[in-house]
Amino acid sequence: MKTIVVNVIPEETRMAVIEEGRLRDYAVERDDEMHIVNHIYKGVIQNILPAMQAAFVDIGRKKNAFLYLGDLFPRAATKDEVQQTHISVGQSVLVQVTKDEQAMKGAKVTANISIAGRYAVLMPNVNYVGVSKKIRDEAERDRLRRLVDTVKPDGAGIIVRTVAAEATTEEFLADLRYLSQTWDGICRRYKLAKKPKLLYREADLLMRIIRDYFTADVTSLIVDTREAYERVVGFFANDEENAKKISLYTGEEPVFDYYHIEDELHCLTARQVALPSGGTLVIDHTEALTVIDVNSGKYVGSSTLADTIFHVNKEAAVEIARQLRLRDIGGIVLVDFIDMTGAERREEVLRILQRETAADRARVHVLGMTALNLVEITRKKSRQGLQQTMSAPCTVCGGTGSLASPESIYIRIVRQLRHMVRVHHIQGDILISAHDDVLTLFKDKKRREALERELHRTFYFENSGHPNREVFSVFSHAE
Repeated sequence: MKTIVVNVIPEETRMAVIEEGRLRDYAVERDDEMHIVNHIYKGVIQNILPAMQAAFVDIGRKKNAFLYLGDLFPRAATKDEVQQTHISVGQSVLVQVTKDEQAMKGAKVTANISIAGRYAVLMPNVNYVGVSKKIRDEAERDRLRRLVDTVKPDGAGIIVRTVAAEATTEEFLADLRYLSQTWDGICRRYKLAKKPKLLYREADLLMRIIRDYFTADVTSLIVDTREAYERVVGFFANDEENAKKISLYTGEEPVFDYYHIEDELHCLTARQVALPSGGTLVIDHTEALTVIDVNSGKYVGSSTLADTIFHVNKEAAVEIARQLRLRDIGGIVLVDFIDMTGAERREEVLRILQRETAADRARVHVLGMTALNLVEITRKKSRQGLQQTMSAPCTVCGGTGSLASPESIYIRIVRQLRHMVRVHHIQGDILISAHDDVLTLFKDKKRREALERELHRTFYFENSGHPNREVFSVFSHAE
């Protein structure tokens, strides 16, 4: 059974899903304009790149959005239908954001629109009806299909969500009618809009919690502000059973502290993650992918080395799936497990990883393990992950995580001093302004005396006061 805890302040909404006393899911949304996934816009094509089969679309934001031309057509479109369609600069298009803007890139968009409700997803451009595979009762699947047929717009598609199995006929039909009305409203606004414009805004995190996370196994949903509580209760105005699960937290201690969530959140931005046995995961992010290294750490086991490694790798597989979900890590992930020699054990670790990632709401593919015990994983990325939301590149190291050593900077300065004296014939004593780590090397008596004899200059030093040790200045004072 699960408990959902929601912390709401004007600037930010946070959600934590607790299962068996442990943090299972986490999401955060800031009160800004950067979260635009699933928003629908009227766009205008600004530039077409035939070689890339792509176009850039003005959607009324600072950066143009990227549109793959194949996404301009319904997924069921034939090759002939695609080739007969003419696309030109200045053409208006109705698009939906599939990926948030990144630091150097605009949003990614598609013309294949989908609008999610609590019980169903409407796809206006595809004539299709699907029922969640998690609904296994055939009689229930048939019932839901029949209900869809009664209200489905002609030519449109509907996907029935898992939670629909818990809904009454009236609730399900009301949701389908709401989706149809929403789409009709978007179409009307699209026709009236004279320029690129936002036509439909995706629900905020509080409403998405109800839509996407509030399933039958949730025993309680706790919110810490009166306004948020009333919004949630209002959503369940005609559902007394679910309304009873909603409660308002009124304690003096912050709600995330009371439920011991804050401590776990501090670990989510750490580079190193501890495993129960004493092993560790080391998580590093690069521009292209995320790398996770598995280490045995302090765990020595109680039997053979092979058994110890196998145990740590199994623990790591479970925790890796959890960290991907909690940190919302997307794109390509490369996992370096500790070397195992037996094929059966490698397959067992892989099975655990596949089983644990299957519970993820995002689409995850585990692509097998190589002979070097490397596993490639892809996880669908749409919104900014926790790393991008909660942190920014270091202004000192620029996000590289390292700086030149004091010895390297010392040698760089000495090389410049020799060039100043021997090539430019700089006169007078010299003042070196540098980081304390670097000045320590210059102030070493033997080094200083040797350099002063070599260059026939007297050196003076001052602390630059700059946090980056790679920043320094050299001044000459004429005699």
